Amino acid sequence: MSAFLGKIHYLLYNKIQLNEDLLESILSFAEGRDIPVEEIKAGAYRKYGYPERRALEEVIDQGNIHGWLQMKISSVEVRTAAIVTELVDNRGTDIKDIANIYYENGKKTMDSIGTGNFSPKDLFNLIYSYMLEGMPCDRVNEVVSEDENEFLWNTTTCIHREYWDKVNGEVANFHVLRYAWINGFLSNTGYSYVRNEEGDNKITRG
Repeated sequence: MSAFLGKIHYLLYNKIQLNEDLLESILSFAEGRDIPVEEIKAGAYRKYGYPERRALEEVIDQGNIHGWLQMKISSVEVRTAAIVTELVDNRGTDIKDIANIYYENGKKTMDSIGTGNFSPKDLFNLIYSYMLEGMPCDRVNEVVSEDENEFLWNTTTCIHREYWDKVNGEVANFHVLRYAWINGFLSNTGYSYVRNEEGDNKITRG
């Protein structure tokens, strides 16, 4: 089966796994706050699908590789939206506490790569080798400008909104978490990340 799989399929699956890791960290955090995690998790998994943690070549639908990966992306995104929304709206959890989980994960991810002489464009490409932004064909990030100090891009559409709308959540919480992860990732690089409500994004030196 592996003969039918390309690098891009493994890359997407690794992104899914990172998001599953983040969701597990959120649940572990909630468990430490005496929140009924198993009840919340069971409800979300029953409605939106269960995590798949086995090797990609063991589980992917060979006849529908694209559709299978899209299904797994949708599952982890909507489960995350459902669980974060439940914790924030009904369980007294501050979104800042969850954002800290994302920040630390981003920092740990960059630490695993090691230091390097990264350009802003290098960092943009690295970020989206880890962060889910739909399928490659979605092409939601449009480069605006770049130089040795800054990389600017526009998010042409928020493909994550549908998952948060589905669970009556606030997509703004997604952006808080994504912002935290990216700034954790950049924390030791000499660069920072800024995003505005119009979907303009910037990685800048300093």
